[in-house]
Amino acid sequence: MRAVDVDCGGERVPVPLPDDATVLAYEEQPAPADGAALAEAALDAPLGLPRLEALAGARPSGRGRRVVVAVDDPNRPAATMRTLLPAVLRRLEAAGVADAEVTIVSANGMHPKFLPAALDAYLGEAVARRYRVVNHDCEDGDGLVGLGRTAFGDALAYNRAAMESDLLVYVGNVAVNIWGGYSGTGVVVGLGGVESMTGHHGRGGIGHPDSCHGDPRTMHYQERKLAIHEAIERARGRPTFYVEAMTDRRGVIGAFAGEARQVRERSWPEADRRFVVDAPVADLVVVGLPPSLLYGSADNPLIALTGVCFPLRLWRDAPLLRPEGMVIGVTRSRNAVDPRTHPGYEEAIRTFGRAGRSFEALERAADGVGRDPGLVRVYQAGGAYHPYHPFWLFNEDEYGMRTASRILMAGARPGELFEALGVEVTPTVEAAWDEARRTLGARPRVVVLPAYWSRPRIAFRVADGGGARP
Repeated sequence: MRAVDVDCGGERVPVPLPDDATVLAYEEQPAPADGAALAEAALDAPLGLPRLEALAGARPSGRGRRVVVAVDDPNRPAATMRTLLPAVLRRLEAAGVADAEVTIVSANGMHPKFLPAALDAYLGEAVARRYRVVNHDCEDGDGLVGLGRTAFGDALAYNRAAMESDLLVYVGNVAVNIWGGYSGTGVVVGLGGVESMTGHHGRGGIGHPDSCHGDPRTMHYQERKLAIHEAIERARGRPTFYVEAMTDRRGVIGAFAGEARQVRERSWPEADRRFVVDAPVADLVVVGLPPSLLYGSADNPLIALTGVCFPLRLWRDAPLLRPEGMVIGVTRSRNAVDPRTHPGYEEAIRTFGRAGRSFEALERAADGVGRDPGLVRVYQAGGAYHPYHPFWLFNEDEYGMRTASRILMAGARPGELFEALGVEVTPTVEAAWDEARRTLGARPRVVVLPAYWSRPRIAFRVADGGGARP
């Protein structure tokens, strides 16, 4: 046996594992230049579109320009905003666009309407004070434009200011994500209304069998996302100008600008090179969980569960976790939901438990919780997720919950919420490891993700080397 240091709350703890366990984490590779130079180079030669200065230069007759710069919300790396957004704003200013003609929209989808202090910290106080900065509101009927439905049946209702703008710029990130394999082209998710989200974020979208892997080129979710994106472009009559970054702890390590499809074609191979690693099929996957990840505190049991189910879907060629394998999360989760920031989460978890952990029954209950007027008011006050949001987590977690025979949280506080989710709690990692050997045999094939959430996320190119060991 050997000890591997694994994230666990605010510390790293040694976890005893077999000598042949596979330990996987993001490894830095050289960046071609510093972040500012990468941003300028991308804006100097955009893919498939004229330069931003040329697009911004024409002034509509009889009125000022309406320029919307939508940005990934503060759940994403601040390095992107501190590097790419100033470069975009400088070029708009050079093209003669007045500050009053620019609106910066936090494209938060069903994430919180972020409070001014959070936006100041994310965008930089100089930017936040100079320009008009607003949150997208997925509940604001007057602030949305309806566009019908796509061929997939997905509703189309999108941010009015963005739809009616003369120039729409989107500043975002390309990162490993189960929502498409890679994030990016964020207009579709970040600027949608409630009904728009229920299609691609529903069980038939992110939960579709052809969405439960990590290859963006063959993913059903990406097909639906692209269909919506093209409908938005047709309705606007002009393309969105994307500026997207890849980041790690050093800051921006890649930048891409231009038309959506061409940004994808250029950025995805680079993301493959940086973020896809070779892995074996595992009988057991061990994931370290920091104090917070993705959507908030790991004290929230559904967020902690998502932390261990998320990497299981990011496989290519073969699944990372074999059917009936096991997952261990290493955590200090207190097994508690804060209703001020995550309204609807506890209700969704309890509904799942009462329904016998039926995903079908939970899907039928989504409207009751997600449209509850009192819970919606908590969202609209700012600082809280929309009450529909926990149902999207169940849709993304269903694959892992069905694939694994057992999911254990080592070091968490036990209680009825984890029980409702079907998650077992052990007091220590050693106790969880004993349970794994009882279920999987004495020599399970183990993959350890010690820093999956404290470093940039990775995806897995999996070589199927056979089943469980005897």
